[in-house]
Amino acid sequence: MIGYLAFLIPALLGAQCILTLVLTKGEICPGQRGRVHKMLPVLLIGWLLAAISQVWAVLPLLSLLFFTVKVKTSKTRDSGPLKVLYGSNLLGFISWIFLFPIMDMPEVLLSLVAMALYGSLLAHVLLMFSRTRLQAFHRILPFVGFISAIVSVLLLVWKVIFMGEAATAPYTVEIVVALLCLVAAMLVWTGHILLNKTINKWQLLVAAVLLTFSAVMQLTLF
Repeated sequence: MIGYLAFLIPALLGAQCILTLVLTKGEICPGQRGRVHKMLPVLLIGWLLAAISQVWAVLPLLSLLFFTVKVKTSKTRDSGPLKVLYGSNLLGFISWIFLFPIMDMPEVLLSLVAMALYGSLLAHVLLMFSRTRLQAFHRILPFVGFISAIVSVLLLVWKVIFMGEAATAPYTVEIVVALLCLVAAMLVWTGHILLNKTINKWQLLVAAVLLTFSAVMQLTLF
């Protein structure tokens, strides 16, 4: 079963694009840029997992690997092979497109929204662990996730209607659990904004676990 790629590849691609933006355009010191660069192996592991089931995922894996080992961590923007990094993003997008033949229209759109939802959360986790001082992302990324989650709920409802009552009846529990986990993940992820508190990495990890479990439950419909 390769349905998990419908969420994994968009999550990796979305997170990689955000980290690319941070590395190339972010107003951060070389030390912070180096710590962000050291988060790239996490994406490499993700692309490796994707490549197990889809050969096209090898392309963004190899190009990102080349970029990661080629550049000095503090010199990403100044002397890094940025064209390779941009090319890796493009190859990731192409590998996502090659998933289309195995998905129907609601699944394609859910996968597209996953790029913003799961990609933003993954990027947020990596930025948090890299201890960047880009405070705006602590509000921007949860906001993007919140809007994406709303769209995901609507698309999930469309998917249920698309399949028909008879086909989805055996998966009622999974659908309800997926929705509950999605709502819980959003509450945890945006908790620092709602309560006006300082964000912490454990909060993001809990949100990531909840969101991942929601995706697993949704995959029963794929």
